[in-house]
Order: sequence, then structure tokens, then C-alpha cells
Amino acid sequence: MSPKFGFLVGCLVGLALLCPTQGITQEDKMAELAIATVKSQMRLPRDVDIKFIEKRESALPDFYAVKLLLSTPDRDIPMVIYVDKSLEKVIIGNLFIKGENVTRKEAGEPKIRKIDMGLLEIEKSPHRGPAEAKVIIVEFSNFECSYCIKAWHKMKEFLEKYPREIRYIFKHFPLRPQGKSFDLSVTISAAQEVSNEAFWLIHDFMFTDEGQAFIKLGQEAVKQKAEQILRDNGYDVQAYQNALEKGKGKKRVDEDIAVGRKIRVQGTPTAIINGSFVVGPLTDDLLKGHLKN
Repeated sequence: MSPKFGFLVGCLVGLALLCPTQGITQEDKMAELAIATVKSQMRLPRDVDIKFIEKRESALPDFYAVKLLLSTPDRDIPMVIYVDKSLEKVIIGNLFIKGENVTRKEAGEPKIRKIDMGLLEIEKSPHRGPAEAKVIIVEFSNFECSYCIKAWHKMKEFLEKYPREIRYIFKHFPLRPQGKSFDLSVTISAAQEVSNEAFWLIHDFMFTDEGQAFIKLGQEAVKQKAEQILRDNGYDVQAYQNALEKGKGKKRVDEDIAVGRKIRVQGTPTAIINGSFVVGPLTDDLLKGHLKN
């Protein structure tokens, strides 16, 4: 190899040529080989999806530069590896030419993963703020999560500060589809069958210190408190009880969990702002960036 090629190699794997299979092109085989090698030779989290993007002639003789996209829950990470034209060798690493990292340049920079807002089914969920708001925030949360409490208090500040600019959507996401956390979500979700406003009365209370004391007591205590809140504010308690008995609260929670799994929500709170996953806490600067766009 010419001395002008400086090659930092993370892994060099020799693989036998795949047996010819009718209907499978060389590009298909190359994609399969590249993805299989990355999966077997790199320690990737289970929630990472890998897709083949394209192949190009490489500066490395007799090799193609194969571009892949590694998608984590919150970002897309492009990657280039090198596969020889006989499909026998794969090189994972960075190719440097005259001091320039050619591999990184060909791959490009990671980007925050964009979510199709249509997948979030926001019309089914409790909301605050006007439909025409510039910023739409969809948050997956649950009532036993201490981080969710902190996130809600911050969100409440934003909603008070930008009442016309933000529309906030709440999604139930107990981390397990059964057990105490799930039952609590079901009990609170049923209030939405009474009205959007009725749900928020109970939601807001449950995220206070007093509300968390009821949360610790369990589902029956939360149900009784929810009924009291509805009764004290003139809402139809029977409608709430009927919604619970007919499984309407459970249906809403099941639907939210299904949406969360579809977009690979891993924990709570998880927020999506105008289709972008939020990496870390939702800050004033981050929100202002979306308000300016």
C-alpha cells in the first residue's frame, strides 16, 4: 500500500464470500456483510438500528466506502466502513490521507433524530396551549418518576411564560405494561374521558408533594382522590367511574405505550419538540432556539 495512506484500523475482519443466491445483488450482499460485521465487531446498545445508505468508490484501492446509518433513540449517527470488491474483507476504522480524516468527512456529522409528528397521535392525548402554537412539545411521562416531576415543574414555567407559543402534549409511559405504575396511569388517564380540563386538574395535583403522597398509597387512594377533585370542581364523577370500568383509561395508556415503543422511547421523561428528540433536560436556551426557528 502506498505510504501516503495512513490507516487507523479499529478491526480487520476477513469473511468468506457469501454463497451466490438468486435474486440478491452484489450491493445487497455488500450491505448485509457490512451490517453483520458492525453488529458482530462493535459493542452497540440493543436499541441501535443499522441501515445501509450507499456505497462509493474508495480512495483505498479495491475497496468500496460503504455508508451506514446507526439510529439511536435520540440521534442518527452516520458511519463509513470499507468492504473489498470481492466481498472477502471488511475494515472498520478511519482512513487518513495527508492528515485529513477522509472517513469522517465521507460519513458526515451525527444529527438529532427527527420523528414524524404524525406517528405521535397527538390528537388523542391531553393538551395545553393553542393548536396553532409554533412549538409542539410531546412528553412521555409517568407519575412515579421523580425526574418527571422536575420536568413538569420546568414545563409549567414555560407554559406560563409562553402561553401562545407552546402546545404541550402529555403521553403516559409507565416503564412496564403492568404493575403499580401502569395501574396509576390507567386511573389518572380515565379522567380524560370526562374532559381535557378534568384530566389536567388531576395531573397537576399528582405532581405536587401532596399528590405524590397519594401516589405512594396506591391505585385505590389515587382513585378516591381523583373522584374528590372531580366532585369538588363540578365534574361528572359517574362518567369517570364508567370510563375506568369500561377500560377506557387502560386503552389510552396502552395506545401511548405503543406509540412510545414505535419511536423507541427508553425512559421518562422523554420529550419531542417539533419532531426532534431532546437530548438531556429541556432548557431555556433549547426552547428559545425552537421559538426562533
